[in-house]
Amino acid sequence: MESMSISEFARRSRLSPKALRLYDEMGLLPPARVDAVTGYRLYGTDQIEPARLIAALRQLGIPLAEIKVVLESEPEAAADQIADYWSATEAEHVARRDLADFLVKRLQGKRSVMYEVDTREIPIRSLLCLKQCRGRGRRLGARQGVRRNPQRAQPAAHGRKSWCHLLHLLG
Repeated sequence: MESMSISEFARRSRLSPKALRLYDEMGLLPPARVDAVTGYRLYGTDQIEPARLIAALRQLGIPLAEIKVVLESEPEAAADQIADYWSATEAEHVARRDLADFLVKRLQGKRSVMYEVDTREIPIRSLLCLKQCRGRGRRLGARQGVRRNPQRAQPAAHGRKSWCHLLHLLG
């Protein structure tokens, strides 16, 4: 096996020496040998192919932590991981493209709906409204705060700012 300096290996693998140092620190691509006296990293010709694979995975935008998992996996599992990553990337791209299209149309003065909204009919249900008066911290019960109309449960008016949570009562 032929040994080469980090600069020669960087040229052959199309990776920068800085990237090679980082990959060494992360355990992705350690040098074949480190000179004990000078600290120079020496790489072997058999490391060129893994280095090019790392470079290709980085071009896809795969994070280094995921590349490490891919490199440690069997070839079939690694291929599945890359395919899964690329599927997720394509889905994100489609979502960003849709958002960009919406924004362009909106800025051009065209009114478009960003999301489809469907409506549907549901059976009548009873609702319970809990009301809290601000500053007082007291809760009004059903007798004090809710008009008794099973089809239109509404909070009674008390003249104070308030909020209520609606709870669906099932069956």
